[in-house]
Amino acid sequence: MILTFYEALLPFQEFQLDTKHLLDKNSLPNDVYNHLVKFNLPQYEWNIIDVKTRTRFTAYSFELNSTFGFSFVIFVVLWLRAHNVRHKISIRVDNGEEFCLGSERKLREWNSILSMFDVELKPIPKGAKYLMGIVENSHRQDDEYFLGIHAERCKNVKEFLVKAQRWQDTWNIARPSFGIGMDGKTPYEKLISSNFLVHPHIFSFPVILMEDLLSQ
Repeated sequence: MILTFYEALLPFQEFQLDTKHLLDKNSLPNDVYNHLVKFNLPQYEWNIIDVKTRTRFTAYSFELNSTFGFSFVIFVVLWLRAHNVRHKISIRVDNGEEFCLGSERKLREWNSILSMFDVELKPIPKGAKYLMGIVENSHRQDDEYFLGIHAERCKNVKEFLVKAQRWQDTWNIARPSFGIGMDGKTPYEKLISSNFLVHPHIFSFPVILMEDLLSQ
């Protein structure tokens, strides 16, 4: 039997990393957009998604910069390593300002540090956003099933992060995916069916504000 690319991957081996600008008038209803501004809620979402299982790891911030970008990668990688993910990890990323901005020097520096964790960042070629299709599709679902419904119920950052945690938990544990190789399974079900030895606590990744992470 010939396996597809998705079927052949180990869980937590190949990832896609991207950010989402929450203040987007083209994707949000006006009242939701205005609510985010009025109550000074986070403006950016950070996502790393496992290609094999569609498991999401999420954070938010008020600023978009490469310090947050690198810190988010390290935070997720340490979480994976702490939960028995031992093989090499590849993370596909675009050339945005919050990552390497197309700089070969910065990419070498980041990958030199990440190599200590057996991790490699792989920027997509210019104009090849289709290679980020899984994470991009998740952002569209954020607008429809999270921001469009729950953002207006949040009056401060703490309430927003609580709702965001519930959305991530719903995505990872309860929401079926019909993408390639998923067969209607949730990320949790896909991981269990793979017989990959990792503790289910890996799905308890804390949704954080990047400003809080770096203030510790």
